Amino acid sequence: MTRATSTVVDVTVFLLFVGAAVAVVVNGTAVEGATAENPATERTELLATSTASVEYALAPPSDPPPWTTNATATHQRTAHGTLAELLAEAAMSRVRFEGHRLSRAGVGFERAVATATRNRLHERGRRTAVRARWEPYRGAPLDATVRVGQRPPPEADVDAATTTVASPSPAVGERARSAAPGGYRGVATVVAGAVVEGLFPPRQAQLALDGDYPADRLMTHRYRRMGSLIRAGRLSVESTPTSELNTELTSPLAERFTADMRSRFDSPEAAARAVDTGNVTITVRTWEP
Repeated sequence: MTRATSTVVDVTVFLLFVGAAVAVVVNGTAVEGATAENPATERTELLATSTASVEYALAPPSDPPPWTTNATATHQRTAHGTLAELLAEAAMSRVRFEGHRLSRAGVGFERAVATATRNRLHERGRRTAVRARWEPYRGAPLDATVRVGQRPPPEADVDAATTTVASPSPAVGERARSAAPGGYRGVATVVAGAVVEGLFPPRQAQLALDGDYPADRLMTHRYRRMGSLIRAGRLSVESTPTSELNTELTSPLAERFTADMRSRFDSPEAAARAVDTGNVTITVRTWEP
């Protein structure tokens, strides 16, 4: 199935544009763990097929510029999609590096998606927990996760099912495996390029930087925050094209991934097999209280 992309890649530009929800594709037709006796299957399929609209407000850093009129109104947004798509967006809104968030601009969106999910999945006599998670490779220091509902207690008899939604980053598993003969650095460079492309799509990022408040401020903050987290130094965001900014981010991120892969995997081939940049995995667990 082909991977769809939205006109503005809303999640990677952290929900900047009015009504521009990500048009991702739920991968495949089957839900992993699906059986007639598994109540989590129905919950997972509901997420993949049930649509919702959520209203939220962006949270730009610092105060608006003094010349901006009616600044609060420019923060209001609406997103529409399946619950699975919205959960994937909410997860990507929470991208972290070594536990530190890249941006808090989408906090209101994350809360709205969590509320919509809880309301849709509520069922008398049964508890449900949902986790949407993205890892460019297993155990990566950069990841994204959103949870809805409490974790099941250790003694509970839990049923589980999963499905996947395309992430904003391209799937590069095959390229990573082809790069494995070049060592950990070769694999890490492929993964870092895909991550940066997904989090900072050059065309959309440039539109945001050249746009009005709050898009310009949010994207500037996003670039500088990423540069700080991965020790890329202070980026000259105002005077550098996004294609060059992305190159400045990719190299130090590849260095961080290289060191992590070397400590985590027995070989570059094993690291390459763990790459999954292209999917957000949604796991549903259900149990009786």
